[in-house]
Amino acid sequence: MTAAGGEFVNGRENKPTINLTCYATDETNIPKCDMAPFGAVDRRLRCAGRAQSSGCGRFREPERAVRGTFQGVRLRSSDLSAPLFVWNKVVTPERIDEAMADLKDKGFGGVFVHPRPGMVTQYLDDNWFSLFRHTMEKGRELDMNVWIYDENSYPSGFAGGHVNEAMPESYDEGVALKYLRAGVLPDTVDRFFCCLRREGDAFTDITAEAVSRRGEKGDYYLFYKAYNPTSPWYSGFSYVDLMHEGVADKFIELTLDGYKKVVGEEFGGTVPGWFTDEPQIVVTDRESIRWTPDLFDAFRARWGYDLEPNLVSLWEEVGPWRQVRHNYRDVLMNLFLDRYIKVCHDYCERNNLVFTGHFWEHGWPDMGHNPDNMAMYAWQQMPGIDLLYNKFDVESPNAHFGNVRSVKEVNSAANQMGRVRKLSESYGGGGWDMTLRDFKRQGDWEYALGVNFMNQHIAPLSIAGARKYDYPPAFTPHSPWWEYYRELNLHFARLSLALSSGGQYNDVLVLEPTTSIWMYYTYNAPRPNRWRTMGEEFQAFITALERHQVEFDLGSENILLNHGSVKGDRFVVGKRAYGTVVLPAQMENVDAATFDLLVRFA
Repeated sequence: MTAAGGEFVNGRENKPTINLTCYATDETNIPKCDMAPFGAVDRRLRCAGRAQSSGCGRFREPERAVRGTFQGVRLRSSDLSAPLFVWNKVVTPERIDEAMADLKDKGFGGVFVHPRPGMVTQYLDDNWFSLFRHTMEKGRELDMNVWIYDENSYPSGFAGGHVNEAMPESYDEGVALKYLRAGVLPDTVDRFFCCLRREGDAFTDITAEAVSRRGEKGDYYLFYKAYNPTSPWYSGFSYVDLMHEGVADKFIELTLDGYKKVVGEEFGGTVPGWFTDEPQIVVTDRESIRWTPDLFDAFRARWGYDLEPNLVSLWEEVGPWRQVRHNYRDVLMNLFLDRYIKVCHDYCERNNLVFTGHFWEHGWPDMGHNPDNMAMYAWQQMPGIDLLYNKFDVESPNAHFGNVRSVKEVNSAANQMGRVRKLSESYGGGGWDMTLRDFKRQGDWEYALGVNFMNQHIAPLSIAGARKYDYPPAFTPHSPWWEYYRELNLHFARLSLALSSGGQYNDVLVLEPTTSIWMYYTYNAPRPNRWRTMGEEFQAFITALERHQVEFDLGSENILLNHGSVKGDRFVVGKRAYGTVVLPAQMENVDAATFDLLVRFA
């Protein structure tokens, strides 16, 4: 199946052959042409052919010869950017048509249909799907892709409350554990989920006999289940437990299968894929730990010992606390991967869709939302990140614009998994005062690090009332620069074409100290703390490498586990092979599978 514009085949990008390994471009006024051939729209493009290029990317081939490689190559819908097309008022076919025609005129190649606060149209009812069908048909007419955004706002997974309503166990069986410390077992001990007795640094699980020992003195830790708070944001429910067996299937049944019924014939075509937004396994109370109903069973099956008598190690530095914290975080990661992320990936594989969107990558080294960013990216056909605000910050691991690690993670995972496109949801929260110069500065920075698909935040139908405070800027006529935006949009389209027409092959692999940070991570850690310091040190290290133009990929131990090998003198990770592997100073732990690979490589 070939999509509108011929850019996707069976849900995968169908690329023209352009042998490029480097390029350079400066700001220019681009003629207002109708998706003209690449070579006709930027006279100041400079390229080097693959055969003549060196590792430093110096220009060795005459401009005329290289420009010839672009003759007849047209920008495709997959090269052109696609904003979050925000439905935040009463949605009608007429409003859809008007907005999409305007977006097409400004050089956009698609839209992500994104429900957001202010929307009056009922989410996921027959009218909703009818309107999406109309959007798809309009996109097909305009040669624009129409992507599915999978949630009523964010974070993904609850289907605007429909999952909670259809599957109460998705949220009402508890998602966290908290504890009380007591000197006497109270009369209400039967209300607690788990009871431990402490003697020195040793803990004994007395849950089964706690009721018969009421009134006994001792040092007791009494654990009880906690729940996500209800909120209007979740339609009066609370956020669901994405590690709970069956939640992903119910979410897909209520959301993606609904779209499949009305536009399934265009899956992999005009409807290329599905955008997920910040699915997570966070706890809202920092005094608790993340839990799911079969956590203890999963932990025992994975590591061969019981978590229950070691629970306190997740708060305090007692017992084998580093080991317990590492093993606990590993179990959470695999439950999240196996029960949610892989389920989404597999659905896309079966239905010729591209799984894209982003997670909570800017939280690292805080492991609360997601234990390993790169492990998640490995299961996306087009991995993506979120790059918000307009403040350049190269120091904080939690920064957006300026955060080398964030972009290098997604680019590295894509390199290793053989993915062509890397998405960035860009500019959200930058403010109404962002200018074209700001957009170009931020976009050029992330494209230089590997992004090659622009997803602007946001293009709303309305900015009435409180909507105008919903993370502007707005890529609509509400903004004074709007009539000039096409030129900048085509600039990024040309970069997208060039950067998706070849591959980046780095010789250096830098392992992320993620599993080492697991050993120190606690939800309630004060600042400063060891795991945060480790993250800041690693951030400074890889930023220094990038500033000195040392090209490298980052390595996730989870990806190494599934895709790592040694062939001759090369350390192989999926589609990439490295001659140098760097273990940063922060790497205090190496998982067994990683260690075995390193020994063989050495």
